[in-house]
Amino acid sequence: MPGDLDEQHPVWRTSLLDLDHAGSWSWAIRDDTLIKIVDLLTELERLTWREIRQQQTGGNRRRGPKHKSIPRDHLCKEAQDRLEELQLDDFEELFRFRTGNMERLWGVLSGDSPRVFYPIWWDPDHKVCPSRDQ
Repeated sequence: MPGDLDEQHPVWRTSLLDLDHAGSWSWAIRDDTLIKIVDLLTELERLTWREIRQQQTGGNRRRGPKHKSIPRDHLCKEAQDRLEELQLDDFEELFRFRTGNMERLWGVLSGDSPRVFYPIWWDPDHKVCPSRDQ
């Protein structure tokens, strides 16, 4: 049942990391940033997907889901083009984890059990989806 997937804890796989991209975002990161990402994933794997999706941003201006799916066509052209190059453009949406005001970890979710998150990009400056995803 689809609801059962939301009760599972996340699983991570790194086989889709886009290590070759050197555009507006890349994996050329410092050790402390990598530790921050690993700490986030460690914290999140204690939660279910339902609990992850229920987390809200704490901003006074506009509250909304902290972690969420974003339709592929909402991404910037560079991201959409890169997904095509990576042959990942068959995914209708990407999932992103918000780690701070601007920082995002982008990837795709499997639709089967267990639900797996495949990170693709680390986006420290909110470039993958700057206008529609605040």
